[in-house]
Amino acid sequence: MLACAGPAPAQTPQETAIRDVITRQLEALRRGDAHAAFAVASPAIQSLFGSPAKFMSMVEQGYPQIYRSRSHRFLKLETIEGKPVQRVLIESAAGTVVARYEMAELAGTWRINGVAIEKTDGA
Repeated sequence: MLACAGPAPAQTPQETAIRDVITRQLEALRRGDAHAAFAVASPAIQSLFGSPAKFMSMVEQGYPQIYRSRSHRFLKLETIEGKPVQRVLIESAAGTVVARYEMAELAGTWRINGVAIEKTDGA
């Protein structure tokens, strides 16, 4: 008899680091910690919004499914146009979505450089 499932593939150090950064931001958003959520955004995103309060307001208004989410599950890490993009299934009171987190590496540290929401079945 053959086994149908093998062990889960090991994460690379890059995947582990990227998932850690996204998890830290989701946890910060969940507890309303604007400074911690803003801290893991890339310098380009920080320049765009200028302050943790403005960033938090944008997330609350523009990404209600991510703001104060209930749970998340990491999907596939992809490379799109040469940039790592981590797909994350996110559940919240505002609905369930797949968020695509574009990542940027700066001096060996990963930062979130943008998020796009994918439509899910039934959305």
